[in-house]
Amino acid sequence: MTVGTIYSYPQNPRVFKALVVAKYNGLEVKVDDKFVMGTTNKTDAWIAKFGASQVPAFEGTDGTIIIESGAIAYYLAHLKADSTLIGRSNAEEAHIQQWVQFVDCSLTPALSTWIYPILGYTPYNKASETAAIERTRAHLATLERHLIKKTYLVGERVTLADISSAAALFAGFKMVFDAPFRKEFPAVTRWFTTIVNQANFKAVAGEFTFCETQAKFTPPKKETKEKKPKEEKPKEEKKPKAKEPEEEKEETFEDAPKPKSKLDLLPAAKMPLDEWKRQYSNNDTPVAMKWLWENIDLTTDYSIWKVDYKYNDELTKLYMSNNLAGGLMNRLERARKYAFGTLVVAGEDNANIITGYFIVRGVADEMIEEITDAADYESYNWVKVNVTDEEKKKIDQVFAWEGSIDGKPIADGKTFK
Repeated sequence: MTVGTIYSYPQNPRVFKALVVAKYNGLEVKVDDKFVMGTTNKTDAWIAKFGASQVPAFEGTDGTIIIESGAIAYYLAHLKADSTLIGRSNAEEAHIQQWVQFVDCSLTPALSTWIYPILGYTPYNKASETAAIERTRAHLATLERHLIKKTYLVGERVTLADISSAAALFAGFKMVFDAPFRKEFPAVTRWFTTIVNQANFKAVAGEFTFCETQAKFTPPKKETKEKKPKEEKPKEEKKPKAKEPEEEKEETFEDAPKPKSKLDLLPAAKMPLDEWKRQYSNNDTPVAMKWLWENIDLTTDYSIWKVDYKYNDELTKLYMSNNLAGGLMNRLERARKYAFGTLVVAGEDNANIITGYFIVRGVADEMIEEITDAADYESYNWVKVNVTDEEKKKIDQVFAWEGSIDGKPIADGKTFK
């Protein structure tokens, strides 16, 4: 019996986990083979149905609509009442979610920052790559310590934690985790090998081949014009002549280095954004906020935007709301050079909201492309604010993760820096 259809581009590893879960639970899920990335998911009909352009997206035969690959896998895992994938106790289910969220919110962003420039998705930066590799190593070390004496992440059988985590690491083991790298993490490598060779996993993803040579970023080749052979001319007797002043070559627009973003064309900000991020990271929040208000120029350099999740009435568990906020942060890599922001979750289970503030480069009334390009952008309301003293107090609370919002105590949060 078909339970629904998943829409995505072919061989998307983020779809693997949902399809593998369906295999384990004996569910039939269709994958739309007519989906065209960037076309199908940009239509008005698509946005009206799913609320955002991101993929994968799921439409159940009963009308259930879900976006986010993890949420789809979670839903399918729970469609079978006696499923072995979701844990046999509340503690087991919590541990399953622990590892799913650890990989999605910590390991995946680091690995994506490493791999995306190689694939051409984001600009390459050597310092960012080096930091991303080290963060990936640190998070893999956490998995390594856990898996040294365990076959599976939770319990004694495959669960959603194993399926979701293996799918998240699929590209890493295929592209950049070469043999020397894998030697650093023998338990993780053994566990990954076990999971991807399960019959239900292979039925979806096929035979897996480990990376032999680590993929590296390759700069695009510069186009060179073919030089024509010079025609030989009869030599003429040179006559002495007065030396003429050398003609200065006029630098053209084509000669000038092209910015990666139109924001790079703005005059240098009086307050470098990186310096604010250091102040925030290295000082108590009240000290950092005092420094911010003394140094930020909101007339020429920066604007501040209030951010509110559009579907707060649909939020349930606090930890799930916080992971949702983290999902937006994970998709803002293009904006890292131009923005800083915090989203907080305020309230309690089944009565909470996601809200926050972002500092953004430039003072235009339209949000910058580096943020609007994020898949989750449309799920939030973004309003440029007039920063009054009263507004500053609210921003101070959000950036400190302290106090309350509309009478709801701040319970957790995520910061993009």
